[in-house]
Amino acid sequence: MSNVRSELRKEWLEHPRKKVDLIVRVKGDLDERSATLVGRGAEVRYRFRLTGSLALRCTGRVALALLEEPWVERVEPDRPVKALRR
Repeated sequence: MSNVRSELRKEWLEHPRKKVDLIVRVKGDLDERSATLVGRGAEVRYRFRLTGSLALRCTGRVALALLEEPWVERVEPDRPVKALRR
């Protein structure tokens, strides 16, 4: 089972149809993993080849199913990044 915070798992269980934006670190070929995820209804938004990660949007139900995949190493929310202003 992949690494994910318990509060995220709880949110996905309570709202399985809600769309979530995630960064998913995977083992293996990114193109193959992307195709698998698209086949499950996820929208792959970006491939981070350097880190072996995918930015995607999916439902809570799909996110929960990802946790059972042996090729999924880590799942975390994809949130906006802000820089400090001078």
